[in-house]
Amino acid sequence: MENMMLALSLLLAGFIIVFLVLILLIIVITIYGKIIQAAQKSSRDRKERKIKRVVELENINTEKPGDVYIAKTDTDEIPPEIIAVIAAAVDAVYGSKPHRVRSVRRSQASRSAWGNAGVIQNTRPF
Repeated sequence: MENMMLALSLLLAGFIIVFLVLILLIIVITIYGKIIQAAQKSSRDRKERKIKRVVELENINTEKPGDVYIAKTDTDEIPPEIIAVIAAAVDAVYGSKPHRVRSVRRSQASRSAWGNAGVIQNTRPF
């Protein structure tokens, strides 16, 4: 009888410990999720502020030759200096013709850097 009481008390203690640890894990995961959501929201807000900083020209007049206007950009971390260099390159190519850069966005890479290295290594001439 004494062994049976010891076994029941150990069983009850085991159940209590397991459920307390599960509740603790639920609380930790919930808090972690809220922290991640707050970080994502601040990152999203930072990107929105960055997009608002891009200057939109109100009086776009393309009749003057040599003027370059940037209408809108997809600024997923493309600095304004790079956009200005792209606009200057467009101006150098088109010269005195009226032109406008409507959008600037990054191209989608088809392979990773490791994939490109493998292609270069395997297609190198003998």
